[in-house]
Amino acid sequence: MKVSTEQRPSREAVLTVELEPGEAEPYLERAYKQVVGKLDIPGFRKGKAPRRIVEQLYGRDYLANQALDFMLPELTGRAMEQEALEPGDLPAISLDTLELDPLKYTATVPLRPQVDLGAYRNVRVPKERVRVGKAQVDQALEDLANATAPWEPVDGPPAYGDLLNITAHGAYYSEEHGHDHNLIASEKQDFIPRENSRTPVPGFGAKLLELAVEQETEFEIAVPDDFENTEVAGKTARFSVTLHSVKRKVPAPIDDEFAKGVGDGYDTLKELRAAVKGDLEQQETEHAEARHKEEAIGKVIDGAVVEVSPLIVERETDRYLMDFQEAHRTGRMTIQYYQQYLAWAGKTQEEIREDARASAEQRLRRALVLRELVEECGAAAGAEEVDAEIERMASEPGADAKRVREVFREQSTKDALRRMLEERKVVDTVAAIAAGGAEADPPNESGDEQDPAEQNDPEAPDEQQPEEKATDA
Repeated sequence: MKVSTEQRPSREAVLTVELEPGEAEPYLERAYKQVVGKLDIPGFRKGKAPRRIVEQLYGRDYLANQALDFMLPELTGRAMEQEALEPGDLPAISLDTLELDPLKYTATVPLRPQVDLGAYRNVRVPKERVRVGKAQVDQALEDLANATAPWEPVDGPPAYGDLLNITAHGAYYSEEHGHDHNLIASEKQDFIPRENSRTPVPGFGAKLLELAVEQETEFEIAVPDDFENTEVAGKTARFSVTLHSVKRKVPAPIDDEFAKGVGDGYDTLKELRAAVKGDLEQQETEHAEARHKEEAIGKVIDGAVVEVSPLIVERETDRYLMDFQEAHRTGRMTIQYYQQYLAWAGKTQEEIREDARASAEQRLRRALVLRELVEECGAAAGAEEVDAEIERMASEPGADAKRVREVFREQSTKDALRRMLEERKVVDTVAAIAAGGAEADPPNESGDEQDPAEQNDPEAPDEQQPEEKATDA
């Protein structure tokens, strides 16, 4: 077997493989033994027809085609080993003819991607300081009071956030199909209009605020050209709506009595405010930590130099599109996929693939940099660590322990969990490095810090200490 290699700058190597006359013979014999037992040949018991008879009836090309299924991968594997290539994915094989004597073909081998992390240890990202002020606590208490408030009948015009019981019918005319298409058809169903809502079309909620109770009203809405539902975008939607009733939440006064009915109960509003503020500070701290980690790893990824074969990028694009289609089919779309879905509306398949390629490249780049960081930081996760994580998930409140363990019985799911643990560790490591150079604002002598808007506000705190307290994220 003769092998020649052409190295390409795009992390690819093109192998030209050529067999000497007669070298294909063992593969043809192997193919004959694999197929002869499946053929019905008159005059011979199944599996007993000589090879020359098989070739006479089916042709030598038939055996050659069968042989190629295992012949090409084996020959390419030998050629890569001979040329000391380190593949990053399966090669793409190009065969001009089925002729096996001599056989000559090319294999494009995507080499293992190269990642230069650069000076990632010099990346610095300051940590946010978490501040929860009186206005945030007030808003949280108002939200809590509103969430627990009952719906009360209202005399008068509806407003955003009210609970409306309506009968509504809406449609638009489709020139393509020559008839109306329904947008909404409801009989005495509850509906809550929200400001800037785009359901079923932009402006529908605002129209509901103009209705009078038990009076059928017809109206039209010109749907914007950029509406995400391309079927109705740019068209005129016609509606007939009857408002049957209006209800509005009437929150209880936020006082000591209200505090006693929240959760397990608080003796005073002051205690409830302290608890709410503590919860907000914890949430804000967690969010700040997540933002810090993402910004730090993002800077490392942006600063890395990644060389990857175009063939690997195309295959990652295929996987990205398959993942998107599966998420769309099952209804489990992430925010990223939903945004992609909106961006692809009205685009051709070629344009969609081009957009998907950009997203796939970003995903691939991130994965490659994280893999390199795992090696660089020695963050590999062992079997014991993976098993411990499975048990932690199985023991979480509300978890189906048996189901959790069943899911991770397969090695593939264990490997995915292992990669997740490793990536979590390197993200934490990078964030810690990035924070090492962060300059934090010094607190005042008491360790407390007030929002300037709250200073000299006689109604601001009802505690002895300032309502505002700065805590490191």
